[in-house]
Amino acid sequence: MKKQMLILLGLVAILSSCSSYNYYSVSNKKLNDEYRTYAWLPEGKSKASSVYDNDVAADKIVETASAELNKRGFELNNRKPDLLIRYTAVVNRETKSYNEPVYYDPPGRYVPRVGIHRGRAFYYYAYRNPFPVYVGNEQRTVNVKQGSIMIDLIDRRSKKVIWRGWAEGELNNPEKAINQLPEVIENIFKKFPV
Repeated sequence: MKKQMLILLGLVAILSSCSSYNYYSVSNKKLNDEYRTYAWLPEGKSKASSVYDNDVAADKIVETASAELNKRGFELNNRKPDLLIRYTAVVNRETKSYNEPVYYDPPGRYVPRVGIHRGRAFYYYAYRNPFPVYVGNEQRTVNVKQGSIMIDLIDRRSKKVIWRGWAEGELNNPEKAINQLPEVIENIFKKFPV
């Protein structure tokens, strides 16, 4: 029983730490039955930079988002859509600051001691290794790449964004970032209000 609990706790810890992205969504209008079809805006209207500025990333974003919309009952219609879709994928360089504690570790040394044995004093040396002493904080700055992927649903008639979902996270490995795109897009659409 203990072994099963340890395995279960290990799986929960691994699965909960899989995604390094935070997911958000905003909507200013309720998505009701008047919206049933969608079309993608041309690539010039969608923006991508750095890591995401390639055909593989664009195809993964478009295919996954289209599949998610199809699951929710929307149909692709390039002639007269109700919704227009665009995506924005951006990578920014940011600086993060960390405060790390600083300790002074005095060196170990031999110190003279006096002992008494059977009424007589004798001298000896004992090795003393003191504990580290906390002396303050040191601020460390690290340059990181912060990536965000944003998907907008735009009402074709009013030309206003009616729903926006996005994910933000650190990008350490460009290949891993592109391979994670389908999972990230699926999680963005979990915030979709239908």
